Amino acid sequence: MKRFAIAAALWPAWWLPAQTAQTVMFRAPMFNTAGDSGAADLLLHLVKDSAGTLVSGSVDIYVTYQFANDSTITAMGVTDATGTLTLATGVSAASPILATAGSGRIWRQVQVPPGDQAGLAVLNGMLADISQYGVRLVTPDQMTGLLSQTFVAAQTATFMAPLTSGAASGVATVSITYAGAPWNIYSAEVATQAVYQFPSQVTFSSMRIFAGQGVDAQLEVPALLLPGTPSAASGTGVLTAPPTQIDNPQLVQAVQNLLRNPGSFSVNITTADNPTDPLVGTLRGTDTMTFPIAAFAGSGGASAVTLHTLRDNSGNVTAGAATFDVNYRLAAGAQISGLDIDGTLAAPAVTTDASGSGNAYALTGVYNGAGLASLNDIVRHPEAHHIDLQTTASGSPITASLAAANTAVPSVAAVIPIVEVKDLSTFAPGELVEIYGTNLAKVTTDLSGWPGGSLPSTLNGVSASIAGQTARILYVSPYQVDALLPFETPTGSQPLSVDNGNGPSAPISLDVAGVAPALYGFAFKNADFTIVGPSNPAQAGDVLVLYATGLGQTTPALATGQTVPLGPPFYDTVLPTVTIGGVNATVDYSIGAPPYVAGLYQMAVTVPAGLPTGSVPVVATAGGQTSNTITITVF
Repeated sequence: MKRFAIAAALWPAWWLPAQTAQTVMFRAPMFNTAGDSGAADLLLHLVKDSAGTLVSGSVDIYVTYQFANDSTITAMGVTDATGTLTLATGVSAASPILATAGSGRIWRQVQVPPGDQAGLAVLNGMLADISQYGVRLVTPDQMTGLLSQTFVAAQTATFMAPLTSGAASGVATVSITYAGAPWNIYSAEVATQAVYQFPSQVTFSSMRIFAGQGVDAQLEVPALLLPGTPSAASGTGVLTAPPTQIDNPQLVQAVQNLLRNPGSFSVNITTADNPTDPLVGTLRGTDTMTFPIAAFAGSGGASAVTLHTLRDNSGNVTAGAATFDVNYRLAAGAQISGLDIDGTLAAPAVTTDASGSGNAYALTGVYNGAGLASLNDIVRHPEAHHIDLQTTASGSPITASLAAANTAVPSVAAVIPIVEVKDLSTFAPGELVEIYGTNLAKVTTDLSGWPGGSLPSTLNGVSASIAGQTARILYVSPYQVDALLPFETPTGSQPLSVDNGNGPSAPISLDVAGVAPALYGFAFKNADFTIVGPSNPAQAGDVLVLYATGLGQTTPALATGQTVPLGPPFYDTVLPTVTIGGVNATVDYSIGAPPYVAGLYQMAVTVPAGLPTGSVPVVATAGGQTSNTITITVF
């Protein structure tokens, strides 16, 4: 469903923190004349003031290499277009990196402290045009070094899989960093981490991603886990493998398929102790929520925590992964000894820069116990939770709340159909709507982590009701809630209210009719499901597929919130009248659209003859209610 942003002028001035944290990712392949290869990833951890001016930063440089021979790296850093080293890592002939033949991974972090005008200029230059910068590794026999090609912006996608076996449980988090479009990637890596719980210590053999499940599953992406890796002595811990580089067509295709359909892939972790009883689970998409933190008291740096979660049909969090993005500003020599949320959700150990300033970027998963309980309350009441930074320089943790105190009740200003037209003021039972106002939710999220089946009545503590009937929720944010009006909604003038967990809003009245069609602004050709447009016009006799909401209950009846089953039987609606260019078109069918949520409908109409060429209007009418007008191109 399309969303649009609320104008910046509507955001209250107090919302802007003194500082903000941002992480930007870039990726590029690497080559040299000796036949060595690899990939470089840059993570720019930026701290900006309230005006958006960059004030400090840290740059993670990750290089995954494939060397033909053992190599001694005597220089490493970010170079500009002239080849000048602009951000050096401190690697030198006196302090080299020894890289053995074969594959490996190198990480260094470069600091740009406040007042470092040259370093800040480099960071601003990278943000303005990353193609003018590169990463270079120099060895005595290859003075030109292993050099990155053109950097491009990288994207990330996070998937999770609850894991079970006969004797153990856990959750796996799969993070994919890729360059290019999801359906056409040209450089990527896959990182896999698992939180596990065995009755006692075990020895791991492998961690892999399969297409499918069980004995017929096909290996797609292996994690580079060394066989014989021991678990924690207690049997409960975190298993992390170095990222797998996606460097051949088979792996590229596998990752593209995973991005498109994660549910057709599974994670499999085997142990030497019981090789026939692996930890296994199906991957799912996750929803994403970010909590900006202006600064830790005494640490000086803006930070952020990002949560990726899986939900059940009630909207509860069943598993999650937390990314800690902490820009610390400590005394020189101070070390970070721990990083957690609420003292229950702990990050893996992080490395602290000797200067005392830098960025700690870490991820950990949770699926049970106090950590899961914290996640479920964080998404409802983030102001009641905190991130803790333990250091060797302080006897007590440095703490920051995940959000400011918030006791405001919501206020609803307007409701429109989810097709985003403002001139339709009548709604139908089972209609998908967008609710606008203020303080509607404390934490923004959608249903990316939803398992499918039935829409939740509460999401992040937000609920909505009309005429005493409970709506279903698709998306929540402080200024917008997307909801499905229940099929049980009576007709007439009915009160609608939103509750954000602090209390309900004052009601707003909606006019409800049995049907109130609202059309999405596009049409597809039924023959090949291509979208109709100027370069692909419709012609007389073409059967077009239109999508709508507001067509009311179906026959057979659908339950509020359920997904529409694939037919037969099909779930017929009242048959609308449709005109194209003012001419009646034959409506072949109008049904609940499978396999989407009830409230979304599709209809097939035949383009009549004799229409003028160019853009023509399309209008649907049902139950005496006329839809909005959309336009299609006819030839």
